[in-house]
Amino acid sequence: MEQFLISIGVALLLLMLMSLFRVVAGPTVIDRILGVNVIGIKTVVLIIIVGILDGRVEMFIDIALAYALLNFITTIAAARFYQRLSQPAVADAEEAKTAPSAPPTAENPPAGKEGSHA
Repeated sequence: MEQFLISIGVALLLLMLMSLFRVVAGPTVIDRILGVNVIGIKTVVLIIIVGILDGRVEMFIDIALAYALLNFITTIAAARFYQRLSQPAVADAEEAKTAPSAPPTAENPPAGKEGSHA
């Protein structure tokens, strides 16, 4: 059983190296974010395997859960940051024009005076 778990751990390390290639050479930022997330997931599995090999699974499960939570929060934060960074500033200006709280302008006349020309 121990030899099997060690071979699984080595296979996971090789898969992590493949994911590291995606992080370094990813064509888009989303590919890089997902590559880091995959490496984090495989690290959680490796932590659990180390816990099984060490015979103290209950301690390593806590560490793996904390690391998985940190990995999840980091991935969400990076994706939201990239989403806000990639949206053009023009979208904010367009949103301000159509917002109901926007002050009246030539493009956005006040309500009730749209059809009246005095």
